[in-house]
Amino acid sequence: MTTSQDPAAQLAEHVANTRYQDLPAATVEATKRDLMDTLGCALGGSGAPGIAELLKLFRRWGGAGESGLLLVGGRLPAPQAAFIHGAMAHALDYDDTYDRGGSIHPGASVLGAALATADIVSGVTGRDLILAAALGLDVSCRIALAATIDRGWHRTSAIGVFGATAVAGKLLGLSAAQMHHAFGIALSSAAGSRQCIVDGALTKRFQAGQAASAGIVAALLAADGFTGAIGVFSGKFGFYELYQPIGNDLDKLTAGLGRIWRGDEVSFKPYPCGRPLHAAIDGAIGLRDDLGLHRGGGLESVTVRASQAVVSEYFQGAAAKRRPTQIVEAQFALPFLLAAGLVHGRVGIDEVANFDDPRVLDLARRIRGEVTDGPSGISATLTDSRTAERTFGIALGAPENPLSEAQRNDKFRDCAAHAVRDIDAATLDQLLNTLGTLETVTDGRSIAALLA
Repeated sequence: MTTSQDPAAQLAEHVANTRYQDLPAATVEATKRDLMDTLGCALGGSGAPGIAELLKLFRRWGGAGESGLLLVGGRLPAPQAAFIHGAMAHALDYDDTYDRGGSIHPGASVLGAALATADIVSGVTGRDLILAAALGLDVSCRIALAATIDRGWHRTSAIGVFGATAVAGKLLGLSAAQMHHAFGIALSSAAGSRQCIVDGALTKRFQAGQAASAGIVAALLAADGFTGAIGVFSGKFGFYELYQPIGNDLDKLTAGLGRIWRGDEVSFKPYPCGRPLHAAIDGAIGLRDDLGLHRGGGLESVTVRASQAVVSEYFQGAAAKRRPTQIVEAQFALPFLLAAGLVHGRVGIDEVANFDDPRVLDLARRIRGEVTDGPSGISATLTDSRTAERTFGIALGAPENPLSEAQRNDKFRDCAAHAVRDIDAATLDQLLNTLGTLETVTDGRSIAALLA
């Protein structure tokens, strides 16, 4: 394989040589939506468990005040600032997902790297941010798409580091050769296990921050001539040989490169919890409407029809799925989340955080799973014997079933309402306007300035 055929070299050339005018109009708009959604999630996650502890540690270490911090104030070295913002963005599990690539959350590391790098590079414009973010999203999603079997890596971290590297490298103006080395340096930091989800650990948000931070370090080192592995993805001990030895399709890394922008295909979450659970939550909320539960009436029984794997994981002997004891458990507790949707008619930040709600817990205890070979769905019977059922469809927020502009704005404002400090209405309006017209902004630091 020649260097020009190597997928890492091709991705590096793509990142280094693509200009803003090369972006399709649809990609510009999709990237702005992603930046807005991810920034909103970061605002909502700014006071989430784990963020204060990370801040305490990084502030104790100190260092050059290169990059400002959203909402919490102060400045840190760029890698640490990126770490904080990436962790904030992923803390609520409300951030974007690339459903085709194992539900990776590409935006958290992209935003974290973009904001921090913009603070150390002079003259970054809104167009520069859009271009860098579009490339970072594209790189992350392509790498995830090529990993065809879930082996337990937390893709948001293990793969997101390459997207963050692309963002930082583009804003730093790396050449294609330097970008290739930056990807090789990032390979040495690619890590992240999904065991944190199983155990309900705060390291899930830590890992998103870690990816953003390591991406900046990789790009800065490459800019100064530091070298990284060349066979990043296809080498004997490259990413896929080590991380996905069975279950990869390297052709997907570069198929349609520069023509198909994978960041255009991401989903935006209507609920702050695991993306694979969203279609079922859609069904539960729809069922509530069908039965008129908002007008009162008791549920006699609720049954979820799904595959053996889903029933085994969520309904058979999994006490934490019915009665979570902390927030990360609640974000992946399907019976609890379904009960929240049936009781409240929504599954928002407050509903997930209120995991000791007695009405929700009582109902969660009574939701049962039933194995089916047919379509998955949910059914319910009321105490007055009325019944209804819903078949699960394409989850709300997917490109094929997108959130409306009003829903996206409502989500952003809801996240802002849960920020670590109050954000006044005028600032929110200005922020939404800036994000909506980002291509006209002359100073890319203006977003962070509004939230300093």
